Formats: sequence, structure tokens, C-alpha cells
Amino acid sequence: SKIKSEDKKQFMRTALKDFPVAGAVLLHIFTLGLFSLIYYGIAHSKFPKIKQNDFSAGRAIGFMFIPFFNLYWQFVFWLRLVDRINLQFKLRNIKHGVPRGLILTTRILGVIPYLNLLTLPILSPICIGVIQNGINKIVHNRE
Repeated sequence: SKIKSEDKKQFMRTALKDFPVAGAVLLHIFTLGLFSLIYYGIAHSKFPKIKQNDFSAGRAIGFMFIPFFNLYWQFVFWLRLVDRINLQFKLRNIKHGVPRGLILTTRILGVIPYLNLLTLPILSPICIGVIQNGINKIVHNRE
């Protein structure tokens, strides 16, 4: 569907800030993912609310602390973030968004016992780097 130009400008407004990719990856590793949970949870509030079910930082982070529900919510949290980043790419006509399949694969492998011990230390930092790189591209491509 076509978006009116005044709506497009409104949807392109974000409060995102540039952050070094290497810094995001290192903080993710050193804090065992806690930095990423909080930083990217807050990022949910820095995107414009386009869909009625787009959520804020409070919901994004808070639901991750509900036992068992967080197994489901981590998929919602990370995939919605990727969708919101990729929408910003589309609005800005930037090619090659954040690969949703990589994030989904990492989340699936992350809930499989024992396999997660082998994959998460490798795939999670890669995903954080890819996501932060995507956010940085949005920040540097403002109209």
C-alpha cells in the first residue's frame, strides 16, 4: 500500500542514536546479554508507533522477566525489532535490511537445550552486530 508523503515523514522520525557496533557486541558479551535486553528494549520506544500493537520499552523489557512466557516473548521482542528496522529501511529506500531469518534461527537454537550452549555464544553477538549496524544506517540516513 502507498503511504502519503506527510505520513511517510512522520513514520521516519525516530529517536535512535548512533552506537558503535563493536561496543554493542562487547557489552552484550560482557553483560551476558543484559545490556542488549535493556538497550534494544528501549529502542522499541524510539521507533514511531505505526501498528496498533507496536509496544513500548516497558512492555518489551518487562515481559522478558515473566517465567515461561519469556520463551515466547523473546521471539516477539527480537523479530518485531527487526521488522521495525526493516520498515525504516524500506521507507528510506535502503537496500539489504536486517536478515530476519538469522535472528529467527538464533532464537530457535537459543531455546533448544545443549544446542544453545554451542550456538548462542557465536550467533547472538553476530545478531547484535547486525541489528546495531542496521540502526546506525537508519540514524545516518535521516531526511
